[in-house]
Amino acid sequence: MESLSGWIAAYLIGESDDWIPRTLLGWTRVGLLAGLLGQVIYLIHACITLSVPAILWFSLPANVLALVVVGRALRWRYPV
Repeated sequence: MESLSGWIAAYLIGESDDWIPRTLLGWTRVGLLAGLLGQVIYLIHACITLSVPAILWFSLPANVLALVVVGRALRWRYPV
């Protein structure tokens, strides 16, 4: 079990995006990811208890599209 957890930790450290400088574009990506996570958690909660406003369903793909654009801009600006 320790070897599996050690392998997973080494893989995740090797795949981390610490190479991205903490610029405005990098913080935008972090903010979009946090917003997407909060939005998905709220949608799961709201679907269980009550109806979900349509604007949330439309903003989910918009948030994902914004993440893709920002990720591509970061890869273009800071190539690995």
